[in-house]
Amino acid sequence: MNSSKELKWHELKRLYQPSDFSFLTTDEVKPCETVIGQENALQMIQKALQIEAKGFNLYICGADSEEKERAIKEELQKVAKQKSIPLAMGYVHNFSNPEEPCLIELKAEVAWQLKDDIQEMIAFIIEELPKKLKAPETEKKREILVDAFEKYKSEQMMALNELADSHYMFVKTTNEGLYFTPKDEEGKPISKSEYSNLSIEEKEQIQAKLEKLYEAAESINKNIEEEEEKYLQLFKDINQEIVLQEIGRLIKYLQERYGDTPKLISYFNGIAEDLLGHLELISGTEDEEKDSLKEMFPWLGGNGIDKLTKKYVFNLIVSQENINGAPVIVDDEWPHLNLTGRLLFDTELNTVHSDFSQIRAGLLHYANGGYLVLHMQRLVENPNMWINLKRALKTEKIRVEGNEELNIALSNPIRPEATWANVKIVLLGNEELYHMLYEADDDFKKLFKVHAYFESELSSDIETIKKLAGVISYVCRKEHLPKVTIEGILKLVEHGNRQQETITKLPSDIDSLVDILREATLYAQEAIDDKCIQMALKSHNNYSLKIQEKIDEQFKDESYLITTEGERIGQVNGLAVYHVLKYSFGRPIKITVTTYRGKQGIVDIEKQAELSGAIHTKGIHIITGFLGYEFAQDIPLSLSCNICFEQSYGQIDGDSASSAELYGVLSSLAELPIKQSLATTGSINQFGEIQPIGGVNEKIEGFFKVCQQRGLKGNEGVIIPKQNIKDLLLKEEIIEAVHKGEFHIYPISHVWEGMELMTNKEKQEIITLVKNKLKKFND
Repeated sequence: MNSSKELKWHELKRLYQPSDFSFLTTDEVKPCETVIGQENALQMIQKALQIEAKGFNLYICGADSEEKERAIKEELQKVAKQKSIPLAMGYVHNFSNPEEPCLIELKAEVAWQLKDDIQEMIAFIIEELPKKLKAPETEKKREILVDAFEKYKSEQMMALNELADSHYMFVKTTNEGLYFTPKDEEGKPISKSEYSNLSIEEKEQIQAKLEKLYEAAESINKNIEEEEEKYLQLFKDINQEIVLQEIGRLIKYLQERYGDTPKLISYFNGIAEDLLGHLELISGTEDEEKDSLKEMFPWLGGNGIDKLTKKYVFNLIVSQENINGAPVIVDDEWPHLNLTGRLLFDTELNTVHSDFSQIRAGLLHYANGGYLVLHMQRLVENPNMWINLKRALKTEKIRVEGNEELNIALSNPIRPEATWANVKIVLLGNEELYHMLYEADDDFKKLFKVHAYFESELSSDIETIKKLAGVISYVCRKEHLPKVTIEGILKLVEHGNRQQETITKLPSDIDSLVDILREATLYAQEAIDDKCIQMALKSHNNYSLKIQEKIDEQFKDESYLITTEGERIGQVNGLAVYHVLKYSFGRPIKITVTTYRGKQGIVDIEKQAELSGAIHTKGIHIITGFLGYEFAQDIPLSLSCNICFEQSYGQIDGDSASSAELYGVLSSLAELPIKQSLATTGSINQFGEIQPIGGVNEKIEGFFKVCQQRGLKGNEGVIIPKQNIKDLLLKEEIIEAVHKGEFHIYPISHVWEGMELMTNKEKQEIITLVKNKLKKFND
């Protein structure tokens, strides 16, 4: 075997050692709260925040961690502190058009002052004004009117009595009204029998007198009723005078205090006019019909004055107090709110209604004048939010939406006055959704003109590791965790490298590394070292390890027919990666190839069984291209070939096994046995060049695990693409086995290198054998 291609054990060691750093633990490192390696994204965000023009909202990709979202919020807050505090917002009743509540915008302290003043006014109307109307001096005025009216009634009745007496009649008053009775000569009432004995002439005379008296009585009653109306008006005038005096004083005070807001002046005037139109409620003289209705339906609420004054409240929906500068709102922190606000509603007598007091603010209201951070996932789940957001940005108005999405028909549809929208939107989503929206939604291009991108990976250089140590130092101090040794940090870095499948990169999601650190505290005493991190990782991967153990049992009892000794024609040990949730591990898989005379070409059994993905199928076609390029320049490529992944019953995709499949084809054609002590991975192009693959560490470790179970013989090893050398982060036991010469790793750049390693034959000899077989197939 050509050992000159083999990697040495020291080439497999990790890039950095503890001695490369000037600190031993995080206690010696300055805490750092800043997000690492995202300078370009942060600069783009800062640039966008400086542009006030319409449409310069942001779409940020890759902000998929708490750390990045915190950094975004910090950048927004830096700019927000330099801006003025926006006005508070609230709604009042529109007396001229109740279905269109009026928007009031004031400074926060003035808005709360107005709310308190209105509440004091309402309390005065409900509690103090009725007392004013029943004050002794007021009652004295009413008594004078009552006495005057009673005197007038007495005078009118006296005149009627005198008129009746002059006509020899008595006046009698009953519940049914007035009636008259004739007198006899002695001045006594005539009885019925006496009246019946009168002559016709006498009866006619009495009837004529009665007609005159009834006419007079009707005239007097009319006079009394007219006078009563006058006195009732005088009663109202007394109430109105008091209400005008007291309410006028309050309204004048409010108008002077808020005179610089025209809408409030109109609102206060509306209150005054409304009170004068409902004096009977204030004085407690509600009609009997309303009282009986309330007795029948007690759920209709309190008394009339309570309902009356409900129209006078100031519904403050956003107060903007306790902020320094413009607001920064993140939707995750306000999950109960929708985007544009909503209307609540009440139900009475099977009707659904709402009013200005039922208006509630949305995210845009709270963020108005500042910044709103929205997660695209929330918008995707609720298309109405996306439509409402675009409408607000295009019209530059925030309009409170009703409950249309609930299919509720209000008896009095409410259309609150819209407010001007002055908010910059920051969307957090993925790259795919950004491109989809950019291509499909013309509004998106116009409304989100700035695109920032958080890198998904960081450079794993020494400076980045130092910054990571600073972040870890900050977390340890903040959460009171044990200090972390440099060995522990490098073990975390190694884990991050493995996540990215290269020693040169780390995941930008530092949170995932810090979570491992938090778990490692369970195993730490004075400090978190590499052993604690390793134990945390093992515990973290417990579910994956159990599945690995089950698969290893099947290799051990030879349920999986993997050969790691001897040689076989047309049989290659490929390397596969199993994915379990977010974990992955590798194990070998047997690939077999048979070739024979025919013209079917290469038949992918996996594809025929509908177990092959598109990329794997592409790899099969590339193999055909290589064979044609290498062997069919002079003769047609005439063969039948079957390729099969043995004991594979799930979907197979990817082209990382294409080199192994080609080795099997060449082995079958050349009738050269392949060493089963070797496993291989790598994709190829049509010229036979080996291309890098993913999961190289898992694949090497998977084959090593099987060989180790069976007892290492010293000739086992793997063939990998040369480009994957930089991605090697192997377990210490594998590095030790390489050091002892018990396991071997061969990086190659061309398929012929792999064939030479697997067969111990030179390239030209293999080519000759293959050509001879193909010529034979053509004979």
